[in-house]
Amino acid sequence: MTQNKPIGQLLEELNFITKEQIEVALGVQKANPKFFGETLQDLDFVTSGEIAQAIAMQSNLAYLNLEFIIPSIEALRLVPYSVAKTKNILPVSVDEHTLTVATQEVNDLATLDYLRKISKRNVKFVVEDEKVIARYAEIFYYQLSNPIDAEITKIIQDSLGDIEINTPHLVELLLNNAIKDHATDIHISPESSASHISFRIDGVLQYTYSLPIKLHTQLTARIKILSNLDISEQRKPQDGAFSYEFLNEEFDLRISTLPTNNGENIVMRLLGKNSSLFSLSQLGLTERNIEKVEKYFSKSYGIVLIVGPTGSGKTTTLYSALRKIDSLKKNVLTIEDPIEYKFSFIKQTQLNEKAGYNFQAAIRAFMRQDPDVMLVGEIRDHDTAELAVRASITGHLVLSTLHTNDAVGTIPRLSDLGIEPYLIGSGLLAVIAQRLVRKLCPVCKLTKEITKEELLEQGFSNRILDLYPDYKLFDAVGCDNCRGTGYGGRESIMEILEIDVDIEALITREASTQEILQVAHQKGMYSIKEDGQIKVLQGTTTIQEIKRVVN
Repeated sequence: MTQNKPIGQLLEELNFITKEQIEVALGVQKANPKFFGETLQDLDFVTSGEIAQAIAMQSNLAYLNLEFIIPSIEALRLVPYSVAKTKNILPVSVDEHTLTVATQEVNDLATLDYLRKISKRNVKFVVEDEKVIARYAEIFYYQLSNPIDAEITKIIQDSLGDIEINTPHLVELLLNNAIKDHATDIHISPESSASHISFRIDGVLQYTYSLPIKLHTQLTARIKILSNLDISEQRKPQDGAFSYEFLNEEFDLRISTLPTNNGENIVMRLLGKNSSLFSLSQLGLTERNIEKVEKYFSKSYGIVLIVGPTGSGKTTTLYSALRKIDSLKKNVLTIEDPIEYKFSFIKQTQLNEKAGYNFQAAIRAFMRQDPDVMLVGEIRDHDTAELAVRASITGHLVLSTLHTNDAVGTIPRLSDLGIEPYLIGSGLLAVIAQRLVRKLCPVCKLTKEITKEELLEQGFSNRILDLYPDYKLFDAVGCDNCRGTGYGGRESIMEILEIDVDIEALITREASTQEILQVAHQKGMYSIKEDGQIKVLQGTTTIQEIKRVVN
């Protein structure tokens, strides 16, 4: 039975770790006694979220990802913050009969009994990583006693009178609200009548507040002071940065100012310092695509490129796939800008242009380090491209990213960088092109029946429709859980161009991209759009979202 299996065995069954990694962890545990799960995390063999998934499997309970859930106020009010913090639990939802609580300590019967008594309901445990629970308990209980929206609204109202505004506090509130809502960017845009605040959430810019225009200069000055920018300079763009802490979590902020006819436009990019790694399945890859990605990342030599525009999740996919490489048996070296995730048993180096350590210098140095796998953060120029391709055809696996719109567009892009067609054909193993689409909110999505004819009119391909016996779609509705958007979180859609002998021959004789694409489709390649259509038919996203992301 699953309940009797040790965590290590379950993690192996879930394909999160290998037998060799278990043996290494057991050896480390003897030298540095800790819980086995902690040792595995210290070695970066698994993430805390993967441990939580194994615990859920072991205890036959549901695993809940708190990244995409907003706990109900009623549930939070049933359990005092002091209890939630001490027991490391988070009340998630409540109805007439049941209180649902996130925990990692699934066998804590004392807490279970206490929760039954104070809620006068049945208690259902769901599993989440204890660190994630602690973080979100801080955020949501803070919001319960310090409603950020209400505070910002009051400041806006006060500013309309003669009340002096605490500008530093207003900046803090905006940052706190952005962090709470998982925003990646904050836009402060002045117009003639007001200063508009928007958050970019799940890749989409969402209007949030309008402030009286007289507050804009004060906000700008405060942000520029924090970023060590010149307050007096308002005629040209400036870039700056500062660090910020909210509820014991640190963030880096990158600041960009731009002079406009109504004042300085400001964009603040939020970068969390506690980024966690994902698995390929967590990124939303289909089983078919997971098999292909793992296949090419396990090759002995050749080059695998992940391509797409800025913000399409290339680096996250690259690192998630990198975790599948057995770094105990292969010498893996990376050159990154900057190092975003740390790996044990992988030699990671950081770009330093001022010191002359660029991508080209790194590849040359790597060749003297007896490498098996080289990760080059990005191919930007001819020298890097040529070195990467030559390394790939001399017995090394090279992994990198490139800015192109689709997989087949990588071939003319490499040609533009001065790489000979025969080198491209012989060096490339596969090109993975991807985008990120928003996922439907699981709480409020509504189902609807649809016919094959209607789907064909919407641009669905016959070969995708033939995969399903019937068709059911979901509409994005909007609720408190998804902040009225109908969506929560994002996942990847992708196309994978596999370079076999036929495709290699086409590349070598400089066939058109259309010709290569036609042969690739004949061999079974799904386009990004078709992969998105699969996600629509699986109920993950909507037709409208696919059309937004894939032109």
